[in-house]
Amino acid sequence: MPMKIVFAALAVAAGVAAALQAAINAGLSKSTGLGAAPVVNTLIVLIGAIGLWAAMGAKMTFFAAGASRTLYLGGLFGFVIIASLTFVFPRIGAAYAVALMVGGQCVAALMVDHFGFMGMPREPLTRGVAGAPAAECRGR
Repeated sequence: MPMKIVFAALAVAAGVAAALQAAINAGLSKSTGLGAAPVVNTLIVLIGAIGLWAAMGAKMTFFAAGASRTLYLGGLFGFVIIASLTFVFPRIGAAYAVALMVGGQCVAALMVDHFGFMGMPREPLTRGVAGAPAAECRGR
């Protein structure tokens, strides 16, 4: 149970970081331009990622044999997140941008779980409470 609390705290921190990152990138784009802000952001992410990679043992298996090409789309999706939020935040505001992003994440997460996309465990959508057997959901 304590590890679940740590994981939950990390997820909350990621949400806070996403909102702050988008606000900061939007502000930076006013000074540097829309194209430069994601470049600066990505360079800092790259430095952090190299540090993490080195700290974890620096194994040279970037492209694992037999790994599906679709598993490498994370970088593309990261770019979409950074670039679109940098553009959208100053135009519709932080609250709307985050709410719409979270809504999109929820829909995508439901699809990933329901269909088991990208090798994730399949968790079909039901009308019950998440994680509870159907019998426990009756009468609610």
